[in-house]
Amino acid sequence: MVSCLVIQLATYSSQIPKISAAALWCLSILVGQVVSSPLHHQQQPFLPSISSTEHIADITGQNNDDLILDLLRQYAPVFKLSELEAFFPSSIEYMFPHYNFTESPSGEIRPTNHSVINRSHLDELPSNGGGLYLSINESHNPQPFLDEESEYLFGPYGLNDTMPDDRRGRVEEEVYGFGVDQGDGVVDLWYWTFYPFNFGKPVGPFGILGNHVADWEHLRMRTVNGTPISADYTTHTGGRFSAGTYRWEEIEKVDGRPVAYVAAGSHGVGKLFKLVDITDDEGPIWDTKGHVVPAIYWDNSQNRRKLFHHGDLSWLNYRGKWGNRGENDCWWHRIVGYCQVVDAPWGPNRNFGIPTECILAPLTTEFSTYRFRFASNVLDWAKNHNIELVKIEQICVRPKTNPDDPDDPDDPDDPDDLNVELYDDEMEGIVEIQNVKSIIGYRGTEKHTVTMDPCKGRRFAVRAYKLSLCLLNGRCISTSNERKICTYELQKKGHSFGSAVDLNDIDDWRWDY
Repeated sequence: MVSCLVIQLATYSSQIPKISAAALWCLSILVGQVVSSPLHHQQQPFLPSISSTEHIADITGQNNDDLILDLLRQYAPVFKLSELEAFFPSSIEYMFPHYNFTESPSGEIRPTNHSVINRSHLDELPSNGGGLYLSINESHNPQPFLDEESEYLFGPYGLNDTMPDDRRGRVEEEVYGFGVDQGDGVVDLWYWTFYPFNFGKPVGPFGILGNHVADWEHLRMRTVNGTPISADYTTHTGGRFSAGTYRWEEIEKVDGRPVAYVAAGSHGVGKLFKLVDITDDEGPIWDTKGHVVPAIYWDNSQNRRKLFHHGDLSWLNYRGKWGNRGENDCWWHRIVGYCQVVDAPWGPNRNFGIPTECILAPLTTEFSTYRFRFASNVLDWAKNHNIELVKIEQICVRPKTNPDDPDDPDDPDDPDDLNVELYDDEMEGIVEIQNVKSIIGYRGTEKHTVTMDPCKGRRFAVRAYKLSLCLLNGRCISTSNERKICTYELQKKGHSFGSAVDLNDIDDWRWDY
């Protein structure tokens, strides 16, 4: 193990980026500057395709696909890494030689057959690798430092001796793009980044929790008829200030492409810096222009059959995890739910046929208007169950206040009383919830429109809406989940809060029954 003192001394005698970053990490940890927010963020599990059968791509009739691939290249994002970053991105190819064995859910370990651990053959593992962990032999639990044999986990940039004159550094690694045709001119662009290692967060006496081999993170853009309208950012701290869905005009851009700030160690992707996790505008710049590996997600917006890829994209069919299995035998696991090493994540080819993190909608003053459509599976279900009515529920929330707290008066004009915590699922215990309901006739394939009352009461603000399918007698027999709404005022930046919205939902409603 390398001591903190040795690394600090090495920093003054060398300009190697990896050493400097590691020293800064050490200093941050020692003086308690590393944010130790709750480790409630989980990588999404591998989700099956919308259809039970996957579709093998046909190379004919690809004009629309070609346009989508061009969009992926055109809007290649710029990622700004923290100057405290020690664990840098890489290509997947960089990691392939380091995978020594696979582990099954039952604990069976098999040596790696490196003839299949590559882009073209990774999906030839049993069951496309479903349930397997691609694993390394070397130690991978820095507390806070890696063993020398594991230093490849710093990534190629972390092992590089060079530095440009501006001292910022440049990362030149692949980013993996997925284009998703949602229909009606809506195309979602998903950009996934890969890191050999995720550095966890210090949690008091338990040490650094949440370390794992391999890390996949993403930024999502939405375009309509080729024009960007929004982007989704995914920080690990939940949603305050920088995560969520933002209008295109309020996003920082370089040459018309989105900029994202990457959290040191955990690599969450934020719109702003210095507000969540450890982000800044001082570290290496990762401009992915010319480095996008693009792919089409499914056959088309009607069939929504996930593609089965071939050739150099065959690795996208792999269904296992990209690093070692985690630990669950630490004594504090029952207290915090994590050990120092956790499971590696799934790969990037997940369920992309989903709405944005929240629906952007302008505020209005007198009443709310909602416009929406149902997807084909809902239409079929509604026909078979004699659905005649649709109930719309507008979910309104306001913070609970303590009347005995003189420092927290019930001030309807106080912006601190209506902050983005209203969007946080974990705030349910300290917000009041009010549902405003309306019922309209079921209109089948047509777009449904409803005008309804605003939220009632001081400081109640729109947070979400949901739908129910109902019989003629008014009994509702199926209800959707909520869709969060991010409200704003026209001609103003950022999210604002209010009691009524004008919402045009461009994502068809679909849910399980």
